[in-house]
Amino acid sequence: MTDLSDEQAPAAELGRILIVDDNPTNIDVLFDFLSDLGYEVLVAEDGRSALERIEFAVPDVILLDIMMPHVDGFEVCRRLKENPETEDIPVMFMTALGSITDKLKGFEMGAVDYITKPFQNQEVLARVRTHITLRRMRKDLEARNEQLQAQNEALDAYARTVAHDLKNPLNLILNFARLIEEEHILEGVPAEDLHHIIISAERMNHIIHDLLLLSQMRRGQVTAVRVNMEVVVQLSLDRLERDLKEAGVELVLPDQWIDCLGVSSWLQAVWVNYMSNGIKYGGASPRLELSCEPDPDRKGFICYSVTDNGPGVPEEMMDRIFEEFARVGGEKREGHGIGLSIVRRIVERLGGEVHVGPGAGGLGSRFAFSLPEVSEA
Repeated sequence: MTDLSDEQAPAAELGRILIVDDNPTNIDVLFDFLSDLGYEVLVAEDGRSALERIEFAVPDVILLDIMMPHVDGFEVCRRLKENPETEDIPVMFMTALGSITDKLKGFEMGAVDYITKPFQNQEVLARVRTHITLRRMRKDLEARNEQLQAQNEALDAYARTVAHDLKNPLNLILNFARLIEEEHILEGVPAEDLHHIIISAERMNHIIHDLLLLSQMRRGQVTAVRVNMEVVVQLSLDRLERDLKEAGVELVLPDQWIDCLGVSSWLQAVWVNYMSNGIKYGGASPRLELSCEPDPDRKGFICYSVTDNGPGVPEEMMDRIFEEFARVGGEKREGHGIGLSIVRRIVERLGGEVHVGPGAGGLGSRFAFSLPEVSEA
């Protein structure tokens, strides 16, 4: 008795099956059985005609005999898998051969399944259904991935365009506001309002910079080169000069910096994000200690860190602090929630790791990242 669930379904929906066998009896039995269920069934009595037929009608699955004259099943399968247009068609070998050697050879050629003659119709049906379903699911997944990639590329291009379009007028506003502030034209509440405008504009500028950096990281390959970390840190400090001064940050730097492999502009973003967090979440009188040393846990890597004197990262946040939109102080704290996630992406893209934990003696927070050292060879 056959499963009636397929009997009313149209052949195009069920799938197209190609049977390749030089035994007419085998072909007749399978053809009648599968056709009666509603499948579209094609037949070929040797390997050459099978390859020719596939050029005009691509099947969803192939039932392929091994022992055939001229071109055997192994050779047919090999040619199918070498052709990009047919390599994804599931091939099921049908043969009286039962040795493990033949089965292994079939799988090495790219077959997905193996049925030993004499076979049971219900077994053939079950395997055919499975591989047709898997192939369609795979093709559907590939189509969805292509669509998603196209959407991501479109969104990425849009984000770059918007960020660039916002950057120039925002810098104009910021520069004029700074000029007015430096001339001390305004006093009292107007001066305070102007100061808030500058702070907000600088925050927007950081967000735009992060968006552009994130977009840049998604495109193409990256080549890590020797980075002068002392210069990178100084440029990062220059970007944060106003924030450091207004917060009255005590800054502790190492006596000597160790270079690493990376991308200078990307590592500026890492330091800026780490130090910005230290300023926001540090103590009432923030103290930031920057350090670098050979990574004790990873040979051939340099570990850089920023340690603050704040209350520290809550234990429940440790595992997700580098995720998008995660914030140490919750939703009410300042920031856009993507800074540390960008840090993680940058460092991992450069072959390193990020870390977070308590500072010395369990005080404050220590945000670190490790990158490959420069080979002296």
